[in-house]
Amino acid sequence: MKMQIDREAALQRALAMKEHSCLDAAYAALDGAASKNDQVSELAGFLFDSNDYAELKKICADLQVDKEQAREWKVTDAEYCLAHEIALLARRVERIREGLTAD
Repeated sequence: MKMQIDREAALQRALAMKEHSCLDAAYAALDGAASKNDQVSELAGFLFDSNDYAELKKICADLQVDKEQAREWKVTDAEYCLAHEIALLARRVERIREGLTAD
């Protein structure tokens, strides 16, 4: 499932939210609340905690939707992809805040 996300613009929005955690900044920058499904933020947090940057980047690049995991989390394919994008953006923000490169 292809999502139309300007990752660089989202990164800049998230970085501007210095008072927020990486995950909260990413969620806000990608307007995760627009999904109206609390499971999206929960899934994004799970993905952030259980995957490193390289794993999240590969999943997002391959546009993989784990149908079973999506069903377990009660999210649509689009919401599943959004949760991955939130987790990936959060990892990018974390890397920059730690003085590493974003990619």
